[in-house]
Amino acid sequence: MRNPLYLRFVKRFACAACGSTKLVDPAHTGEHAYGRKGSDTLAIPLCRKCHDLFDADPRGFALRRHLNIPALIRKFNHLWEQKLRRTA
Repeated sequence: MRNPLYLRFVKRFACAACGSTKLVDPAHTGEHAYGRKGSDTLAIPLCRKCHDLFDADPRGFALRRHLNIPALIRKFNHLWEQKLRRTA
């Protein structure tokens, strides 16, 4: 599922791993089969450095940084839903 508005929303937050607010990108989580990205709704904010480290070893990076990826996804999805309700 592609949602450029959601990706732009996630990009506004600080890096979920190190807290940096510079060069934050939405990082796709989940399965990346056959070179395809997961759903945009599974993205979390990561700075460029953390994003590169995450892409190289997602599970290892999450363990080293003590990131609960499913909880982060739920958090940003919930914040997005709240935003949509306020603008509706």
